[in-house]
This record gives sequence, C-alpha cells and structure tokens, in this order.
Amino acid sequence: MLFNTRLTRFSLLILSAFFLLSVSCRKVSKKQIEKFRKETEDLSVERASNVKIRYTDSAILKATISTPKMIRYPNIKDPYTEMPKGLEARFYDENGLEDSHLSSQYGINYEKRKLIKLTDSVRVTNKKGERLESEELYWDQNKKTIYTNKFVRILRENDTIRGDGFESNETFSKYKITRPTGEFKVKEEISEDESQKNN
Repeated sequence: MLFNTRLTRFSLLILSAFFLLSVSCRKVSKKQIEKFRKETEDLSVERASNVKIRYTDSAILKATISTPKMIRYPNIKDPYTEMPKGLEARFYDENGLEDSHLSSQYGINYEKRKLIKLTDSVRVTNKKGERLESEELYWDQNKKTIYTNKFVRILRENDTIRGDGFESNETFSKYKITRPTGEFKVKEEISEDESQKNN
C-alpha cells in the first residue's frame, strides 16, 4: 500500500514561509488566513488507490480490508481515513478460513478511536449463510464488535428477523437484535424430566 502525498513537508515549509513574507508586507484579512490554512491542510492529504490492509494478531491473519480509493487526513486532532468508493472486509478464524464478509458503499476510519463507520448498503454475511442488511454499522476494533442502533434485517435460511438495533462479534456468529420483529423459528429445548412426564 503506497500513499501518494501531493506535497512534501519541505514544500509546505516553503509555502508557509512565502505566505508569512507576504503577510509582513501587507495587511491580510481573517478570511485570507482561513483560506490559506484550508489550502495547506488539503495539500497534506494522502491519497491511494486499490488498497488492501491486513490486520494480524501474533502473526495470525485476523482481517483484511480492500478499497478502490482511500483518502487520509493526518494533520488534524482526530485523524481519519475516508473510503468514498466503498470497502470490503473479510474476517478469518484461527485456521485462516473466512468467518464472515462485510461490505458497504462508504466507510470512514477514525484512527485514534479504532472505530470504522460504514454507511450505504451495508451487508454482513457469516459462514452459516445468514446475511445482515442495514444502512449504518460501526466496527469497534478495540472491543471486536460490530453494532448499530439503526434498522436492521437479518435474512436466514427459513426466516427474516427485523429490529431497531444490533450488536455482534466481528465474525457475526453471536449476535443480539434490539426490538426484534418478524416470524422466525425458535428451538424448543425440553429437559429430560419434562420429556418423561409427557410419556
């Protein structure tokens, strides 16, 4: 993954020096100063195409993220990376087999918080074939959870569950839905004592 920085720090230093020199020669309005600040901030933006990021833990691959376009804004208090053309993430088990697959049309990664916000046609599929659909989802890398308080729909083999919130582990193998609705099957567990009573 290579970032193509539009201007080096040296170039920014020369630009700043030139601006300060011109300021000392004439009066400059607040509007002009703000415009210069915005332009220099934009020049430090890092852009990359066809990016693939690998997340490992103790040299074991845990997840990958692929995106056709990535824009990073490093010189701010809360640096973030934007993925305006969408992304795909794949999660892997300890044997390197794919556990789940996540995709969306837009993503933004808040680097310090290790939080990724996904919006627009968010889809998550687990290895059981269950598929989650939502318009917004958060991936908390610290807690290793994915969640939302927006409307969700989970399509399973024989039923569909809807709800107004959702929380799951990264592999979407254990999850809970807030205020679930819809028709769905529930496994009924009968104890051995109850079974004998019925016979």
